Amino acid sequence: MNIRYEETQGRSLGFYALVAGLGVLILAALGAVYYMEHNGHHVTGMSNRIVWGVPHVFALFLIVAASGALNVASIASVFGKNYTSLCLDYLAWCH
Repeated sequence: MNIRYEETQGRSLGFYALVAGLGVLILAALGAVYYMEHNGHHVTGMSNRIVWGVPHVFALFLIVAASGALNVASIASVFGKNYTSLCLDYLAWCH
């Protein structure tokens, strides 16, 4: 496998479109944060019956799951062995 790294010049139309798209995404996220900050968590459907802590627990779960996946993925680079078949066997067992 031949990997070639190049420096991005940042002068193409695609680059400017990507920057503009990311800018729109960031502005939309900031708008959502502002809206929820000023109108309360009830705009997300949360109430006394739906606990406000559920999104925090879910976010922590995703962080821990991602770190565990990174640990499993780094086994090959640390020990220099190919563990692809082990992952494929596990995926076959899950389904």
